[in-house]
Amino acid sequence: MKYIRLKNLGIIISLSLMVVFSGCVKHNFDEPPINIPHVDFDANCSIAGLKAMLGTQDMVEITADTIIEGIVTANDESGNIYKKLYIRDNTGGLEMGIDQTSLYTTYKVGQRVFIKCKGLYLGNYADVVQLGYPYNGSIGRIPAAMLSGRFFLDSLPGPAPVPDTLDLSGALGGKVSNLIALKNVRFPDAGSTFVIPGESNTNRDIADAFGNVISIGGKNLILRTSSYANFANDKMPDGVGTLIGIFSVFNGQYQVYIRDINDTKNFVDTGNKVIYQQNFDADPPDWVKFAKAGGKPWTWDATYSVMVANGYQGTAPCETWLVSPAIDLTGISNPILTFKTWTKFTDSGLANPLDVYISTNYSGSGDPTTADWTTLQCALSPANSGIWTSSGDVSLATFNQPVYIAYRYRSSGVTSGTASKWEVDTFKVTGKKNQ
Repeated sequence: MKYIRLKNLGIIISLSLMVVFSGCVKHNFDEPPINIPHVDFDANCSIAGLKAMLGTQDMVEITADTIIEGIVTANDESGNIYKKLYIRDNTGGLEMGIDQTSLYTTYKVGQRVFIKCKGLYLGNYADVVQLGYPYNGSIGRIPAAMLSGRFFLDSLPGPAPVPDTLDLSGALGGKVSNLIALKNVRFPDAGSTFVIPGESNTNRDIADAFGNVISIGGKNLILRTSSYANFANDKMPDGVGTLIGIFSVFNGQYQVYIRDINDTKNFVDTGNKVIYQQNFDADPPDWVKFAKAGGKPWTWDATYSVMVANGYQGTAPCETWLVSPAIDLTGISNPILTFKTWTKFTDSGLANPLDVYISTNYSGSGDPTTADWTTLQCALSPANSGIWTSSGDVSLATFNQPVYIAYRYRSSGVTSGTASKWEVDTFKVTGKKNQ
């Protein structure tokens, strides 16, 4: 009987402890409070008004109690933008260099920010007005320690800002550092990676819907991408679509930075596929370089990743050929050739130093002049322009067999005024394979 009583007593104690501990547990946990930042002061200056304070100076300190506000349009989340933050209001956009990484964790796209600018500087860097701090006598990044007491978040991030449609025929100065959308564009380098392997940054041309490279003020509009971008190795989309990004400029050349791969919108595949492509990112071993006269064959330029012909300082008036490998167009409908050219200097003795040909009976090696060649009608860079020019869509529809494409360069002499320089890049043949 004594054993039974002790056993019952143990059961009673255990049940009592269960009741006590269960009473201490809440089945509905309290959610931690959300800390919503709030600014209790107003802006007293617009972004356009702030940038105007620089005037014609290279750099100026902001000594007044100037306060601006804006919405974050771009940050460093993808890695394509480094130690920079972009904001905008209804008067324009602003670039800010900040000496801190992972800015996106605090300054998310859509976040409203107030900035007390006193003690910071405005400066002009390669045609872009920036908010920053002096470094080696010019505008640099704002030290991270200066953000406290100057940068203030207001409320939680709102919806992503809608980009402004960019009208290239209008005034562009007010669009610099703003989030823009370029509609009905295509990439001449479609199918290539955004960044050429081994490069720290790659510039890719932006073309209109017809494949004509867009030029502003005599310089090509480019898409600039960093090798640190998480989409650097992605392939550029084919077709025509909308490009969204930060519109900028560097020493007169306008450029676009996309924030991530989602900034390439609604690119519609035309149905044509790449049959052959050569971007000359390396010296192509399967292309024939044949110097018929002058001792100056086509060469590969490792700095710019292009093929170059130049008769200057040759041994005689120059004739040199650059010939592609065989490109099989059998069973291909609507084959299209595209490429781009660049030229500088003038040959007073030749109106057309560069010709583009196609052949069906070239042997694939040796002297191209032993084969039959047909001239291809295509757009070439204007003489002495130094402008990359798209060939446009060159139809190869009359050919349904293996073909060779050749560039024949000539110079009338070997000195200045009798030899021009030509470059070729971004060679591509597209078409639709018949079923």
